[in-house]
Amino acid sequence: MKKNEITEIDEVSEMEEMNEGIEALEKIKSLTKKEISLNHLCKELNLNEYEVLGLIRELREEGINILTQIRDNDIYMLNHGEIELDDKKEFSFDTNGNREFKFVAISDTRFGSKSQQLSILNDIYVKAKELGYENVILCGNISEGLYPLKSIYSESNFIDDTMAQVDYIVKNYPRVKGIKTYFITGPKDEKHLNKNGINIGKRISELRKDLIYLGDKSCEVTIDKTKMLVFNTKLSKTYTVSYRTQQQVDSFRSEDKPDILLFGGLLQLEKYTYRNVNCLSVPSVCATTKEMNDKRYSNTIGAWYVTVKTDSNGNLKSVRAMDSIYYKTSKEDYINPKTLKLTKNKGDK
Repeated sequence: MKKNEITEIDEVSEMEEMNEGIEALEKIKSLTKKEISLNHLCKELNLNEYEVLGLIRELREEGINILTQIRDNDIYMLNHGEIELDDKKEFSFDTNGNREFKFVAISDTRFGSKSQQLSILNDIYVKAKELGYENVILCGNISEGLYPLKSIYSESNFIDDTMAQVDYIVKNYPRVKGIKTYFITGPKDEKHLNKNGINIGKRISELRKDLIYLGDKSCEVTIDKTKMLVFNTKLSKTYTVSYRTQQQVDSFRSEDKPDILLFGGLLQLEKYTYRNVNCLSVPSVCATTKEMNDKRYSNTIGAWYVTVKTDSNGNLKSVRAMDSIYYKTSKEDYINPKTLKLTKNKGDK
């Protein structure tokens, strides 16, 4: 046998082994969606315990959370997908001695929904650029999520696939030089995790460096020494506009209270102070959906342009918030989306 023939055989053998490994990983991901024992998994894959546990370790390194529990002289496993097991998410902004931090607060862009309003979102980013804002904080529900076919709202989406929504967001979310967007995911985004085990926040952030994922449903942000909680929750009908945020603030122990609460997912715009917490209900950037209409949810569309000032010790001095409300939406905004790309500064060639 010639030398080049041996090389070709070796390469084919390596390729076959690689494909077999990928196939085994995919089978484990599928089989562990329901609780399964290590013994049963070995039989299904025709592998020994050490080989299976090695593959489980590989999946964990990729961010797939397969939890294990020892009982009845066996190891039982369950695939939780890309769910975040650490509830405590933190992020810090430094004012670099300026004692001032400016950002735009938005929520509920609902990409994938026929009610998305990319033109309004683009306008918010253009205004942010003109006004000198370099940071946008998106308080959850960047996507509309998924509806099952049996749902009366299944026709509300024009994109019904998890990775297709991720690709669409990566392609169409505004790109503006000098502006970074920090976002959490919300209950709508969590539908991707529940159905397909995919955390779209992580996936989007991996593909767009200007879109920084802060965590699922909440993140504690510090500005110098000022604490701000970015939060989102499942929408529920209340008798008063401020009830849900007040309820959230009431749940904080005195020592755990943030200085600022950014509350997304409520589809409303409101600012007030309660228990010394500056509460901002953050409006949506999405037209009223059929689900909102059926459940009689009011929907305010717009953004907050926020300036936080700190004192010489880094503690909160003041919060100034300027609202911007949009009263007209387009039913056909999703059909011919215009992607905003401001990748050059004025005067650049």
